[in-house]
Amino acid sequence: MGFIRKKLPGYVPENDIDQMIRRQKERLRAQYGLAGEVQTNQWGQRGSREDELAINPTPEIKKLYEETKWGGGAFLKEIQQDITKNYGYTMADTKVNAFILLCEKRNYVRYLSDENRASNTALKNFLVTLLLFFLVMEEIREKKFFILEKIAAKLSLPPMELALAFQIKILMTIAQKKELKEERVFADTIVIGQYSEETIKEATEAIARKEANLWARSSSQLLEELTLALNYANMISPLPKLKNRKDVETAFLILGLNADASLEEIKKHYKKLALQKHPDKIVSQKLPKMLERKAFDRFNRIQEAYEVILENRK
Repeated sequence: MGFIRKKLPGYVPENDIDQMIRRQKERLRAQYGLAGEVQTNQWGQRGSREDELAINPTPEIKKLYEETKWGGGAFLKEIQQDITKNYGYTMADTKVNAFILLCEKRNYVRYLSDENRASNTALKNFLVTLLLFFLVMEEIREKKFFILEKIAAKLSLPPMELALAFQIKILMTIAQKKELKEERVFADTIVIGQYSEETIKEATEAIARKEANLWARSSSQLLEELTLALNYANMISPLPKLKNRKDVETAFLILGLNADASLEEIKKHYKKLALQKHPDKIVSQKLPKMLERKAFDRFNRIQEAYEVILENRK
């Protein structure tokens, strides 16, 4: 049946969260005795294994459901408010409930310590971070940024740079199990779409397992743990290319300055960039050779852009 559906015009495969949203109402009603037995599907079959999990929840997830009380609730609202406050993104009740069901299905709560499982605040922080992490990874795989753009704006980073940082984090995790060449790990384009969903799922879950109790402290811990990857991404995120020595507009884009910046502002900004990205500083960081070469090329492009601006300001 799945093969036939893929042949249908306009067919779009569902992701995990989509599947959870599609079935969550029936499950929740069955789970809390609102509709009796789990409904059979259109082929007359009883529920799947994940449906069985939905009516036999872990104690922690059952507690969450009791507090959200289907259609709202204090705990669910706290998750939504946290996301809205920190990332400017309003998450619908259905998507949050669906995500909690996904957490139940895969038992992500087991990654937390006993102390964090017993704390509503720690649980909320963990679920908020895990939800954002999964959604951002979906966006990067599909190369359609929305939430990622909001997070990037909050951090004053170019969206592509943040996307590359997440990709590097994932690829470095994959590289621990598989041999990946440096040019793959430090690609300056989005390449994780070339890996299977199962491979990406294993990598994201490995990160979640490793960082779960850090995320439970605060949803900002995800970004703090991304620091190394952000440093790498800053050295490889693509810069515009100068068309010629008269292309002042592109030169300003490369430096990240407005075209009406004063000469003093330009010189001050370039000096700051040069201190951050000078080859001597790059070598002192003992970076992987591939990354070091790309960082040198980036510095040269910044230097050329500065020279073009000065030449055309005379």
